[in-house]
Amino acid sequence: MLRQHPLLFFISTLFLATLACNAFAGETEPDLSVPPPIVTLEEETVIPGEPPVADIAPTATLPGSGGANSSGTAVASGNPYVTVLVDLNIRSGPGVVYDRLGFFLEGSTAEVLGQDPASGWWLVTCPNDIAAPQCWVSGGSQYTLGTNVSGVPVAAVPPTPTPQPTATVTSEPASDTAVIGGLNGYIVYSDTGGIWRLPLDTSQSPPATGEPVLLAPVTGVDILRVSPDGQQIAFVAGTFESNRLGIVSVAGSSQILVDTSDLPNSTNEDFGVLINQIEWLPNSQTIAFNTRIVNLIGPGAAPQPDLWLVTTSGSLTEQFTLDSGGHTFALSPDGTRVIFGNPESVTRVNMDGSNRETVIEFPFVNTASEYAWVPTAHWLPGGSQAFVAIADDDPWTEDAEATLYQVPVSGPAVEIGSVPGNTLFSPLDWTNNGSRLGYLQLIINSDNLRSIAVADGDGDNLITYVTANDQLEFTGWNNAGTHFLYSGAGFVGIGQLGQSPIEALVSGNVGQQMWLTNSAFVTAVGSTNNWDLLTGNVAGNTRVVGETAVEFVQFDTWVP
Repeated sequence: MLRQHPLLFFISTLFLATLACNAFAGETEPDLSVPPPIVTLEEETVIPGEPPVADIAPTATLPGSGGANSSGTAVASGNPYVTVLVDLNIRSGPGVVYDRLGFFLEGSTAEVLGQDPASGWWLVTCPNDIAAPQCWVSGGSQYTLGTNVSGVPVAAVPPTPTPQPTATVTSEPASDTAVIGGLNGYIVYSDTGGIWRLPLDTSQSPPATGEPVLLAPVTGVDILRVSPDGQQIAFVAGTFESNRLGIVSVAGSSQILVDTSDLPNSTNEDFGVLINQIEWLPNSQTIAFNTRIVNLIGPGAAPQPDLWLVTTSGSLTEQFTLDSGGHTFALSPDGTRVIFGNPESVTRVNMDGSNRETVIEFPFVNTASEYAWVPTAHWLPGGSQAFVAIADDDPWTEDAEATLYQVPVSGPAVEIGSVPGNTLFSPLDWTNNGSRLGYLQLIINSDNLRSIAVADGDGDNLITYVTANDQLEFTGWNNAGTHFLYSGAGFVGIGQLGQSPIEALVSGNVGQQMWLTNSAFVTAVGSTNNWDLLTGNVAGNTRVVGETAVEFVQFDTWVP
């Protein structure tokens, strides 16, 4: 929901930001200046200077009383009813485009009054804390289980509050076309039932979607990464003790490429090896990954300095053996070079192992824990250079600052500047031409203020764009470098240099967000086992386009 409200900022102190390396086609950027006051939005608010967005449904807020109790609504013996398998949203119609009225808790039951055959959603009796007598829940097998429902009548479907996408969505899209299912892009996300593809229509603002398509019944997904050509999705799924790397095509065929049983393991049976970080090579035919070692009988996990390559046909190669790789890795856009990050050094090397050079050395960073801090490089899309920020070796002091380096494709790294603050868990993000950077700035003192800070690419002309005495998160820049996303508990922020920050209030915490286009983004909002997927635009309008019941939300996007 978009409304006026004094903002309370709080999210987790520890977070990892995704570094985006997308194509850039030139930009003209404004001078850095202190922004005007924050603009918060009510429903249907029009931003001065922005065209109004027609026919957009506001984001609904859950009733303050919560959802149904554990027993759900009363069900007479022999009557048709559904059992709710996960914490599940209740809506005013059969689909995620309808307003959310509340939720059922896992294990609740509700009497079934009818069904919409087109969507499979059930019309049920609402719980007592919802004023409406009838409401709708998803009929998906991962959400609800019907009993005595074979003879329920067809229910009348209420008018939709927003227009449906005009493009036709096919249930089995062709895998060799750049436009998937008649639409121009998609969101792929994990759910308790598997991996799903949600077709996008980016001609609408915010983008609309078609019906979700189940690609593969893979559960326990930790990572999703779409290939550069959009035709395949890499996933990592498993448990704390073992996992596997696989791919699923946009047409739905899937295969496992690597299982941890395929990898060299520690001779100590108390430890296991897991697939850790993954990244597609630009040919969309090969995936790079490294591993981490985990303690199977107690706490403790750490990345291993290795690097593997596996093709989509399953050919596995240990490209950099243990101790010759890095705890983190960043591939150059053309896939010919890799920059490794380790606890006291940064190394650049060709993918074939030649021209290896340690380009940055730094003191071990005091994390005040057993966690060893490691930097991750940020390549520019053109591949001519990368940027690295090295945290202060004692980041818990008020005058701590991160040192900024420019790493060319050959030759030594160059120290270019610095930015203030503790950056252990707030990596810096540069625009696609390297002229700007943004990050979450944390100054350790009696106030412990957190700020969304932006600066020139070398750290000069730094301004604090938004400041709070609670927590914020910086997400990243759009491809053009004109806007950036940030968030806090209960809001999504859109920043633009020289313009007022726009903060759109949403129902729940922000679990993940990323840019779709220069003017549109996707965000996951909610809490454990109850997430909504929203699209939004730079004017602050949002649209609910999907939902998922996983513990930790995972999604990725692709647009041609």
